[in-house]
Order: sequence, then structure tokens, then C-alpha cells
Amino acid sequence: RVILEIEEPAANHNGGQLLFGLDGYLYIFTGDGGKFLNSLLGKVLRIDVDGSSIDGKPYNIPPDNPFLGEPDAKPEVYAYGVRNMWRCSVDRGDPLTGYGRGRIFCGDVGQNRYEEVDIIVKGGNYGWRAKEGFECFDMKLCQNSSLDDILPIFAYGHHVGKSVTGGYVYRGCESPNLNGLYIFGDFMSGRLMALEEVKKSGSWKEKNVCMGDTKTCSFPGLINHHHKFIISFAEDEAGELYFLATSYPSAMSPFGTLYKFMDPSRRAPPGKCKYKPLPVKVRGKKVPFTPRELTVLGISETPTRSPLEKILLPTKPPGTRQPTRAKPTTSAPKKKILAKTTTAKLSQEKLKKTTQAKEKQINTSTKTLKKVPPNKKSLLQTKKDKQATGKPSHNPKLSIKGAPEKKKTKPLKPTKPKDVTKPKVWLQKTEKTKKEVKKPVKSQPKVTVSKKNQDKSKKTKNIPFTKKRKPFK
Repeated sequence: RVILEIEEPAANHNGGQLLFGLDGYLYIFTGDGGKFLNSLLGKVLRIDVDGSSIDGKPYNIPPDNPFLGEPDAKPEVYAYGVRNMWRCSVDRGDPLTGYGRGRIFCGDVGQNRYEEVDIIVKGGNYGWRAKEGFECFDMKLCQNSSLDDILPIFAYGHHVGKSVTGGYVYRGCESPNLNGLYIFGDFMSGRLMALEEVKKSGSWKEKNVCMGDTKTCSFPGLINHHHKFIISFAEDEAGELYFLATSYPSAMSPFGTLYKFMDPSRRAPPGKCKYKPLPVKVRGKKVPFTPRELTVLGISETPTRSPLEKILLPTKPPGTRQPTRAKPTTSAPKKKILAKTTTAKLSQEKLKKTTQAKEKQINTSTKTLKKVPPNKKSLLQTKKDKQATGKPSHNPKLSIKGAPEKKKTKPLKPTKPKDVTKPKVWLQKTEKTKKEVKKPVKSQPKVTVSKKNQDKSKKTKNIPFTKKRKPFK
């Protein structure tokens, strides 16, 4: 059933806290919007929902409401002068002495400079818009002594936080050192705070609350390990406290975490904190909750995040420089060159240098062998052979590099006329260069050489392969 409806002129500062006090009445906390007692906005309301009034309202007015019977005041008003009460709670009282039982604590969000915590008193004026915290907000209203404002028990500036979230007085059993502390926080900064009452003076002292290990709490900047936005606080049947926090402050966000307060410095003895959950009496029928929207688990949508990029794994062993990623090009694909180790590169360079040195020494010693592409003149062909036969005297594809083994090369099939035969070639090392030089064998017809090459070949001394065989000149 609908008990009470209030029109809100603004979209913010709506309050909305509902709770039952120990007296059995319903307390309603509304947001800013009404300065005077003839409005239900910016007030603490108290009604009795167990009956109905004579004028047809679905609730009764408690007989001890402070403004009952005044012509210019709403009878539902219990206290006024509040801005935006955000999260209120009822103190259970000390479990042994019962001190503080029934007190109502609220966090009242400030305007420009201060956030405050109040204890609600029947018929109390909490100063808005004349005061904000302990300071004056409107100078004209603040100087009016007839207002008789009730000061907050604690206020803090916006350098600490900008939106207070009211909490609870701890009356649990598991953490004895927390007994009597009013624990609250700030929505914007995510800071947890506690207030301890000094009973002799009636004042309250602030205590910092750190969530984390010893190392974390040793630094003033590291104040918590929870999500930043503290939405609300909660209390279970045993008096243990909890708080709710989220990283995305929205009513439509499914993300959030519930934390429990535990003091590691002192814990209750095992087996001491035992309680039986009390049954909850419900007068009406229980209506099952059937959500209209799909939950996160029920949504079978593909993720909107783009797929991960393909990473090219390095082909080099660890310790070598990683290759850069290949960029896509429109041209023809290039052949991939496998990466080699540094030792393989060094050995290849040494082989190249040695082979080049050998080729240079052969060219300087003989001056007869030159690199000629195939299908052209042979290296050992002379002008006379060409005039006589018109064809090269040996296979032009024969390699001229120095061979490490003493083997005779097999000649290819002759392509010359029958009257001309190919000379056999054997390898001989010189004394200075120790490189192999191709020269004809005695049994075969000699190859004519130019005069310049004959003069240079005479200067070099030939060393035979064996002692018995004489070198060929």
C-alpha cells in the first residue's frame, strides 16, 4: 500500500532514508527544499504505520510529535533544518550497560565547505540554511540567536571528502576494541572514519580507519584496499558491521563489493560470540521477486572488445635482439630469411675472407684464370686453339676454386671434333701461395699459353706432390 507521497521540486538532494526506531515508529528523512515547518522537505518525519488517521490518511501521527497541534507546522515533522541526510542508523546501546540505546545518527551532506554528522533530537533545528557544519553559510540567518541551532557532533572539510555516508555504532562481539565507535565514510574520497565519544564532556574524537595490512596502514596516503565509492553501511543481527562499495556509482551497475569490519588487534575468545537468528514476522503475503531484465549471466552476447593482436614470436635464441614486427605491404611478398646465430655468421665471414684471399692469390700467380660466365670463352683457351678448332679446349663450367682434396676432376663429354682431344688437368700447389693451380699432364697434348703468362709462370717455383715425381714445367 502507498503510505505517503511527497513531490520533489529537484532531481537531487532527495534523501530517502527509511528506518524504524526502537519506539516502533517509522522515521523518514527527506532532502532539501523546504525552509519552514509547513513543508515536508528538508525534515525528519515520524509516523505510525500501524493504523490510520481520522482524516483518511493511511497512517497515524504519534501523540508525542513535537509540532503536533501547531497551526503553521506539519504534524509529521520530528526535526528540521537538515539538507540531505544520507544514511542514518539507530544505536543498539552498550550490550552490558545499555548506554546510548535508541540514538539516531545521520550523515548530512554539505554544500560548499563542510560535511557533518548529527544525532537526531526531537524538535531539533540543525541549522540549514543558516549554518554549514560549525560555520555560517547565510550571514543574516546565522546571526539570529532565536534559531537555537543544534551543532553537529563532527564536521570535516572538503579536503577530506565531499559527500558523507552515514554509518553505525559498533555493538558487536567479535571485535571488542570497536565497541562504541561510530564508523562512517565518505562517498567521493572512499575514506573510512570513526568517532569515539568522550562521556565526561560529551564531545567526539576522530579516529582513522585503515583497511589493509600493517605495511599499507603505515603510509597516510594508502587508506584502503576497497572500491572508492562507499554507498552504504549495514548491520547484521549480531551487531557486526559491513559496508558496500563500488567502482562505478550507478544504480544500473551490477558491480559492487560487500566488506565486513574485523579488528585484527583484538578478537573475541572462540565460542563466545554465539547468536540465534530471530525469525522475521511478515503480516502480508511474500511476493516472489521476478526480474524483468536479464542478469549478467543470462546475457549471451559476444564481447565488444576487439580481438588480441597476433604477436610474432622471435626466432633468435634468448639474449639476441628481437625482430621488429612485419608491416603489411601491397607489394609482392618477400622471402623470409631465417635468423642465424652470431657464431654461424662469424664462421661464414671467415670462410668468405679465406676463399677471396685464395682467389686473389691464384689470379696474381697465374694471371691466366679469370671468372668468365658460362657460354663464353674458356679460361684456358687461347687464340691459337680458337683459330684451329673454333671451339673452347675444355668445359667452361669447370670450377677453378682451390679444392682441399687431391682429386682429379672428371671432364665432361667432349663437344669438339674428333681430331682434337681434351687435356687432363691435375692440381699443384705453389710454395708461396700454397694454392692449387690447374696444369696439363704430360701424356696429354699441351695447351699453348701466351708469352706474358709464360714469363710469369717461370718465376714461380713448383713443389711436387711426391718426392719421386718431378714437377711439370
